[in-house]
Amino acid sequence: MNLKQLEYIVAIEKEGSLTRAAERLFITRPALNHYLIGLENELGMPLFKRTGRRLVPTLAGEAYLRAAREMLEIKKQTYKELQDIAEDYKGVISIGLTTGIGNSMLRDVLPKFNRLYPHYSLKLLEGNIRTLENAVKNGDIDIAVMGYGSVPTDLRHITTISCEVVLVLPPDHPLGAVEAPRDEPHACLDLNELRDDYFVLMNTKTNIRAISDKHFEAAGFQPKIKVECSRSSLAYHFVKEGIGPSILMEYQIKPEDGVHVFSLSPREIWYQSIAYREGTRFSKAERCFIDLICRYFSETAVQNIFRL
Repeated sequence: MNLKQLEYIVAIEKEGSLTRAAERLFITRPALNHYLIGLENELGMPLFKRTGRRLVPTLAGEAYLRAAREMLEIKKQTYKELQDIAEDYKGVISIGLTTGIGNSMLRDVLPKFNRLYPHYSLKLLEGNIRTLENAVKNGDIDIAVMGYGSVPTDLRHITTISCEVVLVLPPDHPLGAVEAPRDEPHACLDLNELRDDYFVLMNTKTNIRAISDKHFEAAGFQPKIKVECSRSSLAYHFVKEGIGPSILMEYQIKPEDGVHVFSLSPREIWYQSIAYREGTRFSKAERCFIDLICRYFSETAVQNIFRL
């Protein structure tokens, strides 16, 4: 067993196909197939089975893959440590970003980082929070500038700033006139009062939707959905236009739009953070990059960041 062969097995699992895995590894499909057959013969059991058109790990394959990922992670962390010892300022920062806030941050941070580490390059993945979370878990990226709320996560987080997740009603909604209690920014509204409404919700691949579903489940009903959106800005636009209520992050709300904002019960807070796998060892360059990100968020007012 060598580390290169471990990468082969991990690639097959990620791609679900010998052909796609071979393309990713820049080797021929017959060579990869020959290696897999040889390994399975050596172990005396199959590591993958075919389900439809996709290769999926067997029970033995899952055990082998867990060990393979751990060994590859040890290699990555060891190389980082050796790089620091040698004071070799060449390397790659592997990072994931959400659109909007993440892109705005990168425009500020990357030039500063480049002046300190001019020989470092950036491996960048953009996507929604679910995509980034899975990429960090799988080791495709080392850190992700993303967010998290009350839905459990296996990742560790360096929290930077926060905002509230709120219930938003269209300007002409009959329940919009409910006033907030004294010294409270928003009133709370029982979701059951909106049981008959059609909602504008984020799609099921987003963490905001997971938070929304948790509250609907607690309220005891499945919401009627008018439209599902992949971008929160589009969902907010539909609320403004009277299509229906939604559950969104408060940073998107503009007072001049006339929408009505309510706190969820229990109140939901969304934390902007830098996510990483437990046990990750950061190189000097990565620690510098993380420090620049934290400074960016701490030095910029929350409302200004979230308006970008």
